[in-house]
Amino acid sequence: MDRRITLRSALVICALLLSACGSFPVNPPLAKYDPSAGYRFEKLEPGSNSDELFVIVVFSGGGTRAAALSYGLLEALRDTKIHWQNKEIALLDEVDVISSISGGSFPAAYYALRGSRIFDEFPNRFLYRPVQTDLLKLALTPVSLLKLAGPSFGRSDLAAEFYDREVFGAGTYADVVAQQHRPFVILNATDMTTGAQFPFIQDQFDLLCADLSGITLGRAAAASSAFPGGLTPLTFQNYAGQCDYRQPPWVDLALKDHQSRVNVRRTARAEDRLSYTSAEPTPRSYIHLTDGGVADNIGLREPLTAITSLNNSWSVLRLINLKKVDKLVVIVVNAATNPATDRDKTPNVPGLIETITAAADVPLDNYSFDTLEILRKTVNEFNESARLISGCKALATARGAQCAVDIPAPHQIEFFPIEVAFEYIEAADERNWFKNLPTSLELPRETVDKLRAIGRQILSEDPEFKRLMQTLHGCLAITGQNC
Repeated sequence: MDRRITLRSALVICALLLSACGSFPVNPPLAKYDPSAGYRFEKLEPGSNSDELFVIVVFSGGGTRAAALSYGLLEALRDTKIHWQNKEIALLDEVDVISSISGGSFPAAYYALRGSRIFDEFPNRFLYRPVQTDLLKLALTPVSLLKLAGPSFGRSDLAAEFYDREVFGAGTYADVVAQQHRPFVILNATDMTTGAQFPFIQDQFDLLCADLSGITLGRAAAASSAFPGGLTPLTFQNYAGQCDYRQPPWVDLALKDHQSRVNVRRTARAEDRLSYTSAEPTPRSYIHLTDGGVADNIGLREPLTAITSLNNSWSVLRLINLKKVDKLVVIVVNAATNPATDRDKTPNVPGLIETITAAADVPLDNYSFDTLEILRKTVNEFNESARLISGCKALATARGAQCAVDIPAPHQIEFFPIEVAFEYIEAADERNWFKNLPTSLELPRETVDKLRAIGRQILSEDPEFKRLMQTLHGCLAITGQNC
């Protein structure tokens, strides 16, 4: 009898442990909505950073490959000296915004948290580390298996704990906010239900009545890099309706566009926002986030919205209209690859894993190309409108003072779209070597160093970067270019 009681007690204890351990860490609620508090672009002090030269850097996905290439870009920007406003500074000091997804979110998050210390710490903490092997070993420990047995704790929750402990030192967004300086770093995940991008900024968490300050960088990076299949989505509690949140006026206006179809994209964005705050048809008590690359594989969609819309919490277009921005620099680090495959050499039907991988990667790569083209077209059209209006006003004035017209002209800017991608490596054998690198969280040290170096090289060879250096009388110190 005693033995059966002991066994029963043991089973009860195990059940209690499972229920206690196998649950995601709940994100803190927001006591009261305050649009002037939290991690927001306008709350960050520009310091010596000027709006006239507005620099946006974008880090794509691709595991350690993307992290190393993005880190190499940061090194290059640190070593790039420019003459701006009567002083010589590093181009890195003029970076206003960093937007990232998946693998690119690791150096982005580390830079947000640790600043220039990234150059002393990040390679050993992440790039040179066998993260993938470490995660697999961790998942097989008894404690981890106990946690994973819970219904609301997945492999990405385990990864988030590892990142907090081993990479980010349990740093939270409160630590980032406390620094109060640019760049504004945006880690992007994907809302699994809507398919929309989910940026880790307070404006987004306001919708959930949740406090971003209490969330760790490790958990944000884990959500941004939760590649479907290999890793699980991460869960966040939705407290919508508990903090007196008020949607911005443009949301109500956008909802009236359903029938007119005046601005379909704006209406879709409004619907996405309302999906978090509305109780119809059913309230979303929990939000499940997966890899940011599902919505945008290069992390450019959020900056593109900021450049083209006033209805954005950190609208660049608003700054342009206020004539605060004269030069807009967008540097995209695109770590996309195109591995060689033998599938077209045989009539055999491709396997399930290969099919799923192709279905995920091929459309995203095409989508990334289109996103870059939209960015170029948008700024070109903006400047063309400014030129047309200026020409029209000059022509009318030339016919006499009575013909003069008062048409407000948009502020014309210089645009420098720069892309760091393997596609632009001149030597075919070298280009193919990089384009066949795997997507994983573990690469040999020599491969990491090659990625760091090639990022600097591609940047220095980019025509738009060269034009920027000529305009700013700058140089990339490692090459001596234009020094």
